Amino acid sequence: MVDKAPRLKASQLGPIQAADITFGDLTVLLGPQASGKSLLLQTLRLILDAPHVVQRLTLEGYEWDDARGFAGAFYGEGMEALWSPASTRVSWQGRAVSLSALAKTKSAAIGVPRPTWRLYVPAHRAITFRNSWPRHFGDYSVGDPFVLREFSDELRTVIAIQSRRQRNALFPLSVGQQSLFSDFAMSIGAQRLLETSVYGGFQLKHERHGLQKRLVLQQGADSPLPFLVWSTGQRELSPLLLSCLPLLDPEHAREAVGTWVVMEEPEMGLHPRAIVAVLFLLLELLAKGYRICVSTHSPHVLDLLWALRVLAEKNADPAWVLRLFDLEPEPDNLAVAKSALAKTIKVYYLDRQEAKAIDVSRLDPDSPNVHETSWGGLTEWSTKTADVIADFVANQA
Repeated sequence: MVDKAPRLKASQLGPIQAADITFGDLTVLLGPQASGKSLLLQTLRLILDAPHVVQRLTLEGYEWDDARGFAGAFYGEGMEALWSPASTRVSWQGRAVSLSALAKTKSAAIGVPRPTWRLYVPAHRAITFRNSWPRHFGDYSVGDPFVLREFSDELRTVIAIQSRRQRNALFPLSVGQQSLFSDFAMSIGAQRLLETSVYGGFQLKHERHGLQKRLVLQQGADSPLPFLVWSTGQRELSPLLLSCLPLLDPEHAREAVGTWVVMEEPEMGLHPRAIVAVLFLLLELLAKGYRICVSTHSPHVLDLLWALRVLAEKNADPAWVLRLFDLEPEPDNLAVAKSALAKTIKVYYLDRQEAKAIDVSRLDPDSPNVHETSWGGLTEWSTKTADVIADFVANQA
């Protein structure tokens, strides 16, 4: 049974001098580059899934002599020294965690199930494609992060299975479509938002190109478009979307409660309207029961969280949540909205100057905490520009 309030503490871990994170149903990490967001999320992944990580690396032919070598194999080249045996302290649910102990789970790793982990979507997901098809684990350099290599390999498997079972588009899903996924795996709202804001009438399909399959976008009878000519938003979103489809399937969702999904910067490369679509997809995953962690640089994410907090505190009707997305109060949309109002949301700002994590979950614009009022620095620039122009206009009078 997963604890209702999982807790991760870390000190002297890479750039992080102090972090005490109590996770909600949805947990969001804010902060500038190189403040430790990805490091914390990867460490969470390792702690929850160490037997599988060690098993996968072992089966791929990796060997390490000590914890330092294991850190390089998991976090990536150049990251060997971020977890110091002498000074780094990490605990999970109040119990100390040792990197050397995690690295020594090799002999016990084979055949260990993965009861609490489901998906990690890395920030560099767009580079998982080569020749319009995801790369396999061994196609990456030895020093590339584990989360990238495994995401790419799992995505390749999902698409391969899906492409064998159906001849229609992978997205949008259509009623009567027989595939790996349920006809109604995704809510009407999420599908409509993604269709209109990202794909604009194109279908995400697979086709055989010579002797090899590839993913393409196609509109009607027009020529198909291979991966590298897609828009930036389409290249960034498609790997994330395809990796999420199995999670939405009712059969898989029955096992969702308490299992973890992590997404690094889901807004990357997306127009604001597309970000809104992805946010509704996240709410749908929450409604299925997944525990979600997100790192972000998008004020749109914080806009939604602030709105959800206010609406929940005022006992608002779920239809008000749907108004944020311009969605109709259809039954499946309402179910997603109702669930969102009942979820626990936590937000932490990783301050690079103070090298610590600060709880800014209320996102209170009247808070004395500058990190909370500026939403982790995401609204600093817009506030500053408004102040500068106000001062300029006043001085012209």
